[in-house]
Amino acid sequence: MDFDEVIDRERLRRCFETGTGKGVKIGVLDSGVQSDLPELEGCVKGCYEVIQKGRSAPQVVPLDRGYDVIEHGTACAHIIHQLAPDAELYSVRVIGSTHNSTSLKLLEALDFAIKQKWDILNLSLGTESQFAELATLADDAYYQGMIWIAAKDNKRHKIGYPAGLSSVVAVDMDYFDDSLAFRFHTNRVIETEANGVYVDAPTPSGGWQQFTGTSFACPQVSGFAARLREHFPAMTPFELKTALSALRSNR
Repeated sequence: MDFDEVIDRERLRRCFETGTGKGVKIGVLDSGVQSDLPELEGCVKGCYEVIQKGRSAPQVVPLDRGYDVIEHGTACAHIIHQLAPDAELYSVRVIGSTHNSTSLKLLEALDFAIKQKWDILNLSLGTESQFAELATLADDAYYQGMIWIAAKDNKRHKIGYPAGLSSVVAVDMDYFDDSLAFRFHTNRVIETEANGVYVDAPTPSGGWQQFTGTSFACPQVSGFAARLREHFPAMTPFELKTALSALRSNR
């Protein structure tokens, strides 16, 4: 018997289709979020920034309001909000105006997020360095029950981390007409494919733009995870992967 056959797929789909992310806390580690945009409807409940002066260790500081100088994190937050409108979002600004971050800043942000005990982390970013430290933090999050959703590198044959870690739900992009459609592959490092092509989202300046990239497929899956975690508050990363496998479009 196939394991998939014993899952109550119809009940799971009802939860997936009716979920709004109520009670779910999502950390968005990115370029910041323009928290006062009306399109976000007050869903951003906290904003932080990782700062580093000279050779000193990076540290996370709170902000009075969120800001985003490169349009990236705001778009990701809006995508999540569209799929999970009742979820609470928390922004940690890691990426600067040059689209770059440092691995040390990312590690500090991840450690901070784990200590906040948020339910889900949206990670539309990645690195190739500090692998051992990154893997240790991913394990800490996994055993805590925190779900990491991470974007694959946009280069076709490059994965990046944390997307390449087995405890993480890794996301690649494709085009889907249905906002709730996605693919899941149990035999690949990058298991999930979601819509990341011509995704409409607001910009920090108040306009609108279409975004394409794995970065914008990633928050689609974070929204899916929030819908499910509303119904199953103790859902683990392993259980989420099982649910995504059962609900996948590529059956």
